[in-house]
Amino acid sequence: MPAANYDQLYHQKLTSPDEAIKTLARDTKLITFGCYCGTPPRLTRAFCEAAAADYFTGTPDVYLLRSGKEVVDQYINAEVLKRIRLLCPFLGGSVRQLVDRAQELSESHPDLIIPHYLPEHFSLYVRGVLARHGKPDVHLFQVSPMDEHGYFSFGVDGSMSIPLAFAAEKLIIEVNPNMPRTFGPGVIHVSQVSTIIEHTSDLTIVPEKTECPEDSKIADFVAELVPDHACVQLGIGAVPNEVGKRLKHKNDLGVHTELLGDTMIELIQAGNVSNRYKQLDVGHSVFNVALFSNRDYYDFMDNNPTMACHPAHYVNNPHIIAQNDRMVSVNSFVEIDLFGQVASESINWRQISGSGGQLDFVRGAFRSKEGIAVLAAHATAKNGRVSKIVPRLQNIVTTPRNDVSFVVTEHGCTNLFGMSTSERAHALIELAAPQFRDELREEARKLTIY
Repeated sequence: MPAANYDQLYHQKLTSPDEAIKTLARDTKLITFGCYCGTPPRLTRAFCEAAAADYFTGTPDVYLLRSGKEVVDQYINAEVLKRIRLLCPFLGGSVRQLVDRAQELSESHPDLIIPHYLPEHFSLYVRGVLARHGKPDVHLFQVSPMDEHGYFSFGVDGSMSIPLAFAAEKLIIEVNPNMPRTFGPGVIHVSQVSTIIEHTSDLTIVPEKTECPEDSKIADFVAELVPDHACVQLGIGAVPNEVGKRLKHKNDLGVHTELLGDTMIELIQAGNVSNRYKQLDVGHSVFNVALFSNRDYYDFMDNNPTMACHPAHYVNNPHIIAQNDRMVSVNSFVEIDLFGQVASESINWRQISGSGGQLDFVRGAFRSKEGIAVLAAHATAKNGRVSKIVPRLQNIVTTPRNDVSFVVTEHGCTNLFGMSTSERAHALIELAAPQFRDELREEARKLTIY
């Protein structure tokens, strides 16, 4: 098809946000959206307005993945929440606030449907959606502008959006000139799209985390574990940022990560990342979501041929992760008990985030040749009043004890792999804050593991 025909096709499908939503059947049953920066803000607004106006004859299931506050806030309306069944696989940040607000609204609106949380590993999430509900009737997401070959890029959200888009019966896209064009499997042709709208909006900017002395001590321990030529996965936050600063003395690193954040881009720009020693995706920094505190980092990714955006079922697949040698994953936790069980998604049984990709990367990195899976956190919470190392976990288990190896706090680093139950308890107590160690030893004796 000549390029001129791509433009013609584009304009034939171009419409307003309200008209785009009206192309949905009134009995639509399953609607999915892009995640993080891939969630289309203008289409979300039009969708919520239509739902509140009783457009749908039934109660469609709507999958809302983690997204910016300005997007999630559009659902905080009793008239919307009475007419859709909102399904959320991650309750962090604004989605948690949405659920809390929905519970408040339900007191005055008894017919309101409280959003549901879906526990799944990140790598298996789409598989769960398709197994439970079948193919989406429609997938709505935000993309980069069309290129001369008629392709849009998924930009910085490959997570669930790529497989859901390829499975959906209908695609509605929001073209945003601020969405960078990235490479990998996340491209879609204009001929495959049902409806197009155009809307310019800023991509999500996350606040910078201020580091504290504990973060620096933890980062010192973690950075010592990372060799030259390692392939790294870092999360987002103060500890990963501090680890990243220390990796600027390492050479020829590779990147294979669920979340691409500031520290990764800074390592790439500083020349510490070459991706040449990876066994998979040589020469490419592989990610499935990107989120930055600096707008310039999104621009750095635009048309950068080393940036490969892949879906979560690839990036987070432990069997894929394990194929890169010297894989080092760094994740955090809320609590760890003396048996080595780790909780990272709840506090006192209350879900605060999601299972995410922690266990995917712990298992993948552990099985990598010379790989290391690190779980790192401050030894205490609430200004030192609560120990994060506890006798017995009173929380949802995110990573089972048999998967846990390297644990780091500001008091040290230990490798639990190969240790007996008693040795684990001894090692973990040494990582606890000094004021809690005697109490932990006494509890360990009661549990007959000390």
